[in-house]
This record gives sequence, structure tokens and C-alpha cells, in this order.
Amino acid sequence: MNLILFEQPFERVTLEASDARAEHLRKVVRVQAGSKVYLGFVGGARVLAVVKTITAGGAIELEVIESETVASPLPIDLLIGLPRPHTAKRILFEAASMGVWSIHFVETERGEPSYLRSSLWSTDEWKERLWLGAEQGFTTHLPEVAMHADLQSAITCLQGAGHHLVLDNYEASVPLASGHLDVKAVAVLAIGSERGWTGNERDAFRKNGWKLVHLGEQVLRVETACTAGVAAVASTMGYWR
Repeated sequence: MNLILFEQPFERVTLEASDARAEHLRKVVRVQAGSKVYLGFVGGARVLAVVKTITAGGAIELEVIESETVASPLPIDLLIGLPRPHTAKRILFEAASMGVWSIHFVETERGEPSYLRSSLWSTDEWKERLWLGAEQGFTTHLPEVAMHADLQSAITCLQGAGHHLVLDNYEASVPLASGHLDVKAVAVLAIGSERGWTGNERDAFRKNGWKLVHLGEQVLRVETACTAGVAAVASTMGYWR
């Protein structure tokens, strides 16, 4: 945890001893009175705070002393074939830590509809993964998450100006990082579920002007493809130079 996120901004706060954030500060960071820690407010500022007091019971009082400029989110939207819940957890965490703008999941022809009934989606667990990812990535931005019942509705939702790229191992002939992407444009990167896209889905992408690209000959896990794809797009757009 490189940053401790809070929902609402404040100048001073006391974390109860039982608060998970207080436990992290005591047991992992091992703060003392006078220690400085980074805090963030969701969708807002990142700040530096000082530990004013630590009570005998373990409660911690924090006071904001300095505000910082936080990096803007990457103008990258992810469209992902709904994966198994364990994989989705990794994607939510890594995408949030990398600072993508939004994550869209879609039920695909080769996907498994039962994945949507997982406790990951029926509880707030998916939000927790975003929260932890943002804290890891030192950012206050939490990506928007959306679900789509079919590919065409997802394409329609994400259609518009910018780059629309589809990772595909079988029919793509152009490497993802082969050309310059306009830094002023939004990029949408589509990644299939564990069994990839079908011919019908590739046709749907092509008919809507999306470009099939690849990351090389190796077949990657979905979560690995997400991380590598975002890194390649961000670098090609000039954000990580």
C-alpha cells in the first residue's frame, strides 16, 4: 500500500485502532508520532500527512500538511471478455494500479455466463480490488466498471473518436506497438476471454472499424495481456517516455 485512500477530503482525522488502515500503519509502515504518510481522496488530491498522535490503544491521528499534484488517468478504456472471477480480480487490481480510465466486461460467445453470478460481482469485492489497485499505483482515480450483455452493445457504447484496438493471436497481422498513436486521442483496447474471440466477433469489430493487433506469437493469459497491452498503448501514445 503506497497510498491510503479515503472517500472524502479532510484536514485532520483519527483512525480507530481497529481500522484496517490504522493497523497497516502500525504493523507494516511502523509509524511513530511525527512520521509522514501519503493519503489520497478518491477522484481528488493526493496529500502528505503527519502522524500527530498514536494512543496507547492504537488509534492514530493524522493531519494533512501538504497537497500534491496527482497524475492524470490514462485515456485508455479496456473491453474484456468476461473472465473467470479469479482472473477478473487480478485485472481489476492491475488496471486500477496502472491508471486506466475504465474497464468494460462483456459476455462473449466463448465465455461462461455463470462467471457473472460470482460473489465478486454480487458483493462489493470488485470495488475493493479497484481500491487496492489504486493504493498500489499511488493514484486517486478509480476506474469506472461496466458490464455488457453482448459485444455489439459494448462496441456501440465505446464507439467514437480515437483508437479502437483488438488483441487477437490468430488473424491480427499488425503489432500493437507498430505505429504512433495520437496522444490526444482516447484508446480502447479489447481483449478476449480465456478462449479468445470467435469469427463472428472479429467480424463485428471489423465492421465497426476496430483494428486487430497482436503482442507477438506467444499466447498470454488474459490478465497478462491486459497489463502488457496497456503498457504498450501508453508507451506508444507517449505517456511513459
